Amino acid sequence: MSVKLRLICLLALCASVLVFPGCESSCNQSIPSSSASSPNTTTDQEESAEPKLVSFKVEGMTCPSGCYPSVKSAIAKQKGVVEIELAPQKEADVIDNPIVFVKYKGKLDLDSTLKAISRAGFEAQEVAN
Repeated sequence: MSVKLRLICLLALCASVLVFPGCESSCNQSIPSSSASSPNTTTDQEESAEPKLVSFKVEGMTCPSGCYPSVKSAIAKQKGVVEIELAPQKEADVIDNPIVFVKYKGKLDLDSTLKAISRAGFEAQEVAN
């Protein structure tokens, strides 16, 4: 910001205090930052919390080049998801273990995630880790 613009802003601020008595008490209140918590945002505790893990068995997911990317894309759109990984496979070009690991922070809506996988053309169920 230029020096001239800073001076104008400072003068405007001083004038507002003179014109609007009592303003200084309300103007000196702290302004919440954009990271402040509101009912629709995650809290600092949720942000700093370790990710949780959920696993899904995805029926019909047989190829790592077409099926898995579709499933991964559907899951990635869910709120809170931070990482998606396919379980280790015996062969590189075939999915013989259709388990997908999903790391998330906060809360993951399991029903919504299962519906997203279904819209991608696959059926899934949560499995124990």
